[in-house]
Amino acid sequence: MKLYSERLFLKWLLSNHGVCFGVDMKERSYLLLLSRRGLIFQRRPVGDKVVENLDYEIPDIVRALHREAQVREERSMGVVP
Repeated sequence: MKLYSERLFLKWLLSNHGVCFGVDMKERSYLLLLSRRGLIFQRRPVGDKVVENLDYEIPDIVRALHREAQVREERSMGVVP
């Protein structure tokens, strides 16, 4: 089961895998995701489409966010150019 809404500035997603809320403002966007793997709260780029691009599938979104964080960490350590 998957229910979601993309109306106005508050977006939400409810599924068997967790809950996701997004807030889009003119200068900022925030993502709050609660799943079996834990809680994720991130400031995202304005107009970010990670949830839509991954077809509102929470396990895929969690994996993508963890991958992004891992790449950021590797870049900060100088591992990835």
